[in-house]
This record gives sequence, structure tokens and C-alpha cells, in this order.
Amino acid sequence: MTDVLDDQLTKLKTALQLSDIKHDNLLKLYLEDATDFLKLRLSVTGTLPNEMLAIVRGAAVKKFNRFKNEGMASYSQDGESITFASSDFDEWNDEISQWRKDHFCVNRGMWVNPYAIRHSRSSN
Repeated sequence: MTDVLDDQLTKLKTALQLSDIKHDNLLKLYLEDATDFLKLRLSVTGTLPNEMLAIVRGAAVKKFNRFKNEGMASYSQDGESITFASSDFDEWNDEISQWRKDHFCVNRGMWVNPYAIRHSRSSN
């Protein structure tokens, strides 16, 4: 997990254009929390699939950008208004749903030969 976390941290800091270590512990916490929440959404135990790591980073970016405004539904000051999504993962609902379908056999078809089934039943 540490290698993956370090790699994720490097990519997250690049996305946020941060070069110092001032926020590293906070960013690691956001990455770990996003990983845990996404694993719950995907019903995954163990290691999160690699194809979901971009979603983890995206959720961590959102969380960092909302730093000191956690829990707010919206924020307004001097004519500027910001509204926060109720979930950090709402933006990726389509991707999460597709992954679940692909990995829990919802989209997988199976060809069945009805004659083979009938034949095996009659031989018993």
C-alpha cells in the first residue's frame, strides 16, 4: 500500500501544483479516506483496482480544494458562490456503475444449448 500511496501522493501533488511537503500528511489522509470510501462503493475488499486510482485522486483533489469548508453545502462571499456536491464521488457515478457491472457479471452473457440441458435431464 505504501508504494501505491506514495505514487498517488506524487500524482496528486502534481495535479495540485504543490512541490513542498507542507500538506503531505493531509493529502495522504485524503487519499486513504477516498480509497476506503470507494472500496465501500465498489464492494471491494483488499486492494483497490488500478483503474479506480484516478477517481481516488480526483476525490482527494476535491477534498483538498474544499479544505476549511468541510461540511458546507454552499459558500458565498462578495458575489461569488460555490456549491459542493453531497458526495466526492458523484462526478464518477457512471464509471463506478460500469465497473460494478463489468466485475459482478451483470454485463456478461452466456450461451446455453437448450438441447444439451434437455438431454442431460432425460438421461438421469
